[in-house]
Amino acid sequence: MYKPKITDKNYIEQLRKKDEAALEYVIERYGGLLYSILRKKLILLPDKVDECFDDVLLKAWDHINDYDETRSEFKGWLAAIARYQAIDYLRKAKREEFGQMVQPLDDMQFEPGFDDDRYRSIEESIDDETEKILACLRPEDREIFRRLYLEEDSIENVSRDMNLSKEQIYNHTSRGKKKIRKFYPIRKEKIYGQYI
Repeated sequence: MYKPKITDKNYIEQLRKKDEAALEYVIERYGGLLYSILRKKLILLPDKVDECFDDVLLKAWDHINDYDETRSEFKGWLAAIARYQAIDYLRKAKREEFGQMVQPLDDMQFEPGFDDDRYRSIEESIDDETEKILACLRPEDREIFRRLYLEEDSIENVSRDMNLSKEQIYNHTSRGKKKIRKFYPIRKEKIYGQYI
């Protein structure tokens, strides 16, 4: 049976036909974007990034018929799924840790767009949680953590902009991690090649 070559013009159509080559095309084209979103959102659950990545692709595969080209670009739709899935992982982790009943997002329709109040509300609550965690740090250390771990800026840029040597940045992050672990004990995991 003839299978067409997957291109920018036909990959969505082929996804709807459940052509696995189209899914591989999506991974190749948008994998970097998805990992960037998931690493940022799951900074406290780095061991879940790959699993969440797989779940995002599965949701896109299962819900491709919900995608409406007239309402958004595929990239935005896929990014919205990634954000929702990351939020779901965070909520599940919170439920497991604190025994709270949290409604999963599994049945939510994946409609992107900045007018989505549900997403904005959940996103704001996660940002609030992040700020609470960083609140135990001195202002200078908060800035370093925001830049390095949330904005994924390079240590060279942070060092230059804050007029600190790389060694000073490493010292600040080391002290900050110890302080965060003291106030918010979490499993010792690797984040972007560093242990927290």
